[in-house]
Amino acid sequence: MLSLSIADQYHLTIQVDIPPELSRVQLQAYFFFPAKLADNSDVMNKSSFYHNLLQQQQLVKVEPISCHTIDRDLLIIKQTAYASAQANQSRYVLALSEFVSGIVDLQENASLAQLAYIGDQIEQFSRIHDNEQLLTQGQLFKLALHLLMYHYHQSLLQAKHQASKEDKLWLTVQIQRLCVDADILKIKLSPTSEAGREKLLNRLHIAKRVIHRPHQLTRKKLKDGEVAEQLIFGFAAALAMAFATGIAFATQKAFGNFSTPFFFSLVLSYIFKDRIKELGRNYLMEKYFSKYSQHHYRFYQHGSSQLVYDAKEAVYRQKPAELPEKVNALRKRFYRAESHSFKEALVYKRSYTSHTHSQPNSQFKFKDKLTVNLSKRLRLLPRMVRSHWEETESNIKLHNVHSVYPINIVLVTKTDSGCSYYRYKLTTSRKGIHRLEQVE
Repeated sequence: MLSLSIADQYHLTIQVDIPPELSRVQLQAYFFFPAKLADNSDVMNKSSFYHNLLQQQQLVKVEPISCHTIDRDLLIIKQTAYASAQANQSRYVLALSEFVSGIVDLQENASLAQLAYIGDQIEQFSRIHDNEQLLTQGQLFKLALHLLMYHYHQSLLQAKHQASKEDKLWLTVQIQRLCVDADILKIKLSPTSEAGREKLLNRLHIAKRVIHRPHQLTRKKLKDGEVAEQLIFGFAAALAMAFATGIAFATQKAFGNFSTPFFFSLVLSYIFKDRIKELGRNYLMEKYFSKYSQHHYRFYQHGSSQLVYDAKEAVYRQKPAELPEKVNALRKRFYRAESHSFKEALVYKRSYTSHTHSQPNSQFKFKDKLTVNLSKRLRLLPRMVRSHWEETESNIKLHNVHSVYPINIVLVTKTDSGCSYYRYKLTTSRKGIHRLEQVE
């Protein structure tokens, strides 16, 4: 249900898969940064965390992809490819999306038998749409065929690169046949220039988004968190203003108007008013958002007003005494080994509520992909490179070794059945993310 992975040099991906039988799920991510990072105010800044957070949601079928599901989707495509009724057209678009995603996913590390099966399915898919003039979704079919043929071509090339001499002959024949069919259909599979490859991959990326539109969700951000934030700001400003006004009234009563003590009390009270307003706002926001949400999102089925899920999130700092008992125990465990780790945690909380129990799309699970951008944080680290000599069989090599800093992460998922805890160690430097390890 929960996975943590490295997206690239500076990005970390948290993926949450919520099955349809769960109505409520809560994710809590505790980031324990090194002291060199945590001492910088930008690192623990909540606004900066939100601005650098990317999110993507979609519905994914619970049933695993197999030859049976692909054959079933192809049968639906055959029945509805030339349909004029709106309901059958919707069935065609949905089946096409599932067929394309199933074929593409099945090609990963596919055997020769699976590649042969995929080739036959793509050929059948093309023959179903032989009369393009009568197709009700002709443009969608062309995008899907281009996407399928490209990924199949890439899988054949990868398999040929790793195959034995006996298998390369069959793969070569398949590649040649596919290229001939692509030339007839005027489909580009392998541009020779860098600009051509960039243009092709951008086109296929857009095609993939268009094809998978039935499973995409529309995200709407509500304003209830912003209203609470403004109320907190107003309350903190009112307290600060009450303090400054009380000091002014007290000194005015004691020393009178236009006196030197009254003048200094006004200056000092207004100086402290700004500090009290800032400190009070931060303190009240920390306390409020540790229990309630700062942002509230609703996710709707694409092209309709059908509510699927809603999510509430908040970011706040927590001291060791305020951490949950289990999380604090894990913190003490790695703090003994890495004393330079910061004691306070930056906590990201996200709660999900399902609205699919009474709807026909409950056979889909909700997939939430969150990408955390760590580039600004890691670039604040000092650049320390040390030299390391190593002798091999042929020569002597010099290695530049970067000083690394661990970021400890504790992920907690809460459901009706209980809590699950996962601890990760992210090894980083100014150069970026080096590795991610799950610690038992």
